[in-house]
Amino acid sequence: MGKLADFTIDQGAGSLALVLGSIGGLCLILFKSRCETITICWGLWSCNRKVMTEEELEKAEKAEKAEKDKKEAEKVSLVKPTTSASEPESAV
Repeated sequence: MGKLADFTIDQGAGSLALVLGSIGGLCLILFKSRCETITICWGLWSCNRKVMTEEELEKAEKAEKAEKDKKEAEKVSLVKPTTSASEPESAV
């Protein structure tokens, strides 16, 4: 078995990135699954969640898009146009 002092910092960072990437990939698979109950390590960590149906998912996406469009419209209405080159500025 190797000692920690035998490894360089880049080898340690590579090992850490590999482990974290593996855990992240596992979490991605678990949370994209359609399961209502997720259990890891024989009950050490478990999650009960409500899975949305296709219709509920579509409604949520439409509502999110409508909210985003509303915010964009508010941003555009808050921006006041500046004087253009065709409009002469008043002399003081």
